[in-house]
Amino acid sequence: MPEKSNNALLWAIGVLLIALGFVYFSVTGGAGASLKIGVLTPLTGDEASYGTAMQRAYDLAVSEVNAAGGVNGKKIELVYEDSKCEGNAAATAAQKLVEVDGVEFILGGTCSGETLAAAPTTQQAHVLLLSPSATSPDITQAGDLVFRTYPSDDREAKLVAAYAQSVNLQRAAIISQTTDFAQGVRAAFKASYSGTVVFDETFDSGETDFRALITKMRVSNPQMVYVIPQSPAAGELILQQLSESWMNVAVFADNAMLDRSAIAANPSLYEEVVMAEVALPTQGKAASLLAAYEVMYGRAPEFVAFTASAYDSVFLLAEALARAGADAQAVADYFNNQVVDWPGALGTFNFDENGDAEVELTLMQAIGGELVPLAAQVEGILETAK
Repeated sequence: MPEKSNNALLWAIGVLLIALGFVYFSVTGGAGASLKIGVLTPLTGDEASYGTAMQRAYDLAVSEVNAAGGVNGKKIELVYEDSKCEGNAAATAAQKLVEVDGVEFILGGTCSGETLAAAPTTQQAHVLLLSPSATSPDITQAGDLVFRTYPSDDREAKLVAAYAQSVNLQRAAIISQTTDFAQGVRAAFKASYSGTVVFDETFDSGETDFRALITKMRVSNPQMVYVIPQSPAAGELILQQLSESWMNVAVFADNAMLDRSAIAANPSLYEEVVMAEVALPTQGKAASLLAAYEVMYGRAPEFVAFTASAYDSVFLLAEALARAGADAQAVADYFNNQVVDWPGALGTFNFDENGDAEVELTLMQAIGGELVPLAAQVEGILETAK
């Protein structure tokens, strides 16, 4: 056969192989191809303690999913963006994940402000957003592709209000940070508390001196104070300065203060502070998660419930992707219709009609550097607080 004919034949075979390759990759995604999932979480700043906790939980869950074969043969690859627990940073990070990385699913944000700021971008791009720890009540209306695996602040605030009323704490003071998360807790508490709010002041991020605020609060003669910061660092400063003021009040704090390492390191500072948290089951996935976490990281998680929630969010998403396919609406439909009494590390799990987690909360109290349930005191209160 002439040389030109040989070249033409080889060229035709090459074109055919390329075409077949395109067809193969379009149908299967390619052997060994990864499934990219974005992550929005604070990796720097005061809220980085949350971000580190979430990152560890995500990485542990993904390592287990991938070790079991991934999602329909594809390994999950997480693409992290530092959303700094700030709205502007989160919006920019979400846009980058959508437009540059091309993800169709995002875990996060960790903070409520991140999630609320990212939601318009993800909704418009038809990208599903799944948060393990953004608890602002406003997220309920953030979009039909926005879900979360941790209960809304309104449930936490209602439980705190119900307990305060049950022990006859009728005069409440509130100190809250000017963030989406903290203001959501504040508003929900005020709406459900039947006593009198005698003091209600806010502080901006970066403030460190609360002495004038506490002095002003003392004049109002409260029986309880609800400390509502965005980060453990700000909350600890308030607790320290409250302690220095020698005010005799019952102290409650929001879920930002559930850092067990901080409580263990400063037991007297946290002593008798009451907080709401999802109490993990003692058996099953929760026990396996805690054991695996200690093996992987050499320590117990600081934020136990948030760690379990982040861990569960990976497995929920992986299950939905495997069964419904890698389409945001199909996954949303799966969450809405197929997730029924799902057995997670966080407990028996359901999504409500707004994509919010239906998981039970309980009150915890810091005693001797540990968080213990207030079981005897709150028996029956949770039901009335719903």
